Amino acid sequence: MADLQRRVVAFLEGRRTAELADLIQRHNGVALAAPCLREVHQPDSPVLQASLRGVLDSDVHIVIFLTGVGTTTVFNSAKLMGRDADLRHRLAEASVVVRGPKPTAVLRKLDIRIDVTAPPPNTSAEVLSALEAVDLHGKTVAVQLYGEPNPALSQTLSARGATVLEMAPYVWDRPVDPAPILHLLDALDNHQVDAVLITSQAQVDNLFDVARDYAREPDLQDVPIGAQGPVAEAALERHGLHAAFRPAHGHMGALVLAAADYFVEAFARSRVHPFARSERASAGAGQAPTTERVNARTRERANKTVHKEPN
Repeated sequence: MADLQRRVVAFLEGRRTAELADLIQRHNGVALAAPCLREVHQPDSPVLQASLRGVLDSDVHIVIFLTGVGTTTVFNSAKLMGRDADLRHRLAEASVVVRGPKPTAVLRKLDIRIDVTAPPPNTSAEVLSALEAVDLHGKTVAVQLYGEPNPALSQTLSARGATVLEMAPYVWDRPVDPAPILHLLDALDNHQVDAVLITSQAQVDNLFDVARDYAREPDLQDVPIGAQGPVAEAALERHGLHAAFRPAHGHMGALVLAAADYFVEAFARSRVHPFARSERASAGAGQAPTTERVNARTRERANKTVHKEPN
């Protein structure tokens, strides 16, 4: 099993925090959670209802569902609009494609036929692969998004001749409680973080926005960052940062494994066992970094900092 050797691995994931922390701990790492976004489901959103209306009023050939919660929100939105029957009719006339088990479970519960299921690891790449033999030229494809645009999927479908209609059933907003982010900023300032894992562009933007509210800057220049996907990587580059490692595929577990592999390769390059960044920082004090100490510093610093309302 890949071994993180008790390195401190921070992550910004907000929806699957417990799952990612467990993956890091199972690979002998110390998880530092700093959720930088939260899901806001909006079945009554005018934007969602307008996009859904466009789907229902079009001759749609293929409908792609990417997430379970997004699928549920689309149906709830149709019900609020009084067009639940129209949505069911449109899906009965189209080919229904699902990315993984969660939208599959929702659609089966709703008694909706599924025509194509992407194989593991259930990423957008597998969705495109599953549709490789389908002639998309002149076809209309509806795509349920998951919090932010999916340019890799939509652009590839468009390049193959499809007209793409996107539905955004929920958005990713900043967390209500900034304390975990302040905790991370303190840990970074004190060189107590050995790696950071990024899984979406919204996480990166929200991290810098919250830091800016407290007149701070994330000290990430010397911290290896793992990015899941080109969109997240592009967000890092907008802030002058670069990904040090990338997962083999889109699952979070692959990102944790990529972190462990990165440190193995760093060890091989240096020929000297690289003390974890967090260990080096704590060596002078003669003690290992602990969550309690970092939390104490966070509270102290927050008390001294005047909060600025976001613009």
